Amino acid sequence: MSDRITIREATLADAPVLSDLERRSPILTSGGWLTIDRGDDYFAAARLQEDVTVLIAERDGEPLGVFCGALHDAVIADVPRRVLYIHHARIPPEHQRQGLGHRMAAELARRYEGRFDTQYWYISQANGPSQGFARRAPNRWPVTPLWLHCRAEAIAGPAFGRPCAPADATDIAAMLNALHGREHMFVPATPERLHRRLARDPAQYGWPNLWRTERAVVGVWLQGERIVTRLRRFDGSVVEQRGAAVLDYGCLPGGEEELVLLLRSWAGELACRGFDSLGVFTWPGAPLEGLLRGLAERIEVFDFWTPQLPVPEDAAQRGVYVDPVYF
Repeated sequence: MSDRITIREATLADAPVLSDLERRSPILTSGGWLTIDRGDDYFAAARLQEDVTVLIAERDGEPLGVFCGALHDAVIADVPRRVLYIHHARIPPEHQRQGLGHRMAAELARRYEGRFDTQYWYISQANGPSQGFARRAPNRWPVTPLWLHCRAEAIAGPAFGRPCAPADATDIAAMLNALHGREHMFVPATPERLHRRLARDPAQYGWPNLWRTERAVVGVWLQGERIVTRLRRFDGSVVEQRGAAVLDYGCLPGGEEELVLLLRSWAGELACRGFDSLGVFTWPGAPLEGLLRGLAERIEVFDFWTPQLPVPEDAAQRGVYVDPVYF
């Protein structure tokens, strides 16, 4: 690479440039080429993360690409870890195949050196270019996270449950732990952790975003208020969507149907407010996989890597938890 290329940490002033880089760098999915438009608030998702760094590469002031990392807690094989999530790597086509991605990844690792046990990332199985970037990395897991795309209008149901408040924290933690407690990457929920999570940017994701019953809870981030996606299908047609994402969901034994009714209730609310879709993660063999699949219009399958940590022997049985805040 030319010595004229510099890599620095992006600031709020870079937001328009970062959004433009992402718009010019669509990613390949099973449904077509997906463009993510973060508009004027590029850092909206970053505000929900614990410790995030956004790097921008430039040559003589010309922006070439963006690369992000977020440090957070995880539990893998029952061992607490600090993990570095690699995400939102966007390099426009005219600047690709020059080693820029590897150079930015190295700079990100340098900035977090000594503070993480492993990096990790997700890549859609349909995304051939990005799969090529990662295929030499060790420790790809045998379990594949599944991103379920649900059409809000199609699964909309009547109002159900009630919004949560800080006093519900103990109950919510118990519901999340009951469903996800054995999954790798899941950190056991506590009232204290919930309070911190919901205080990062409550205008985007706070207590009213979680709805509950006696045995189930669903928390939804209205990301479409700030982020728009455009899918260019393989037939050339373009679909623009405003979506929402389930960030937290759980239930006590016997509360599975209540959880589905909460999802349908959220979908009804979203449809009334002009949102197109609701996304939720699961994995093959998860306790609620069958119920959740029944709501999905489309499913995106992802591969998952932890290059500095070995894959647990029971990965396929216990599954992998995806926190959509780090996706």
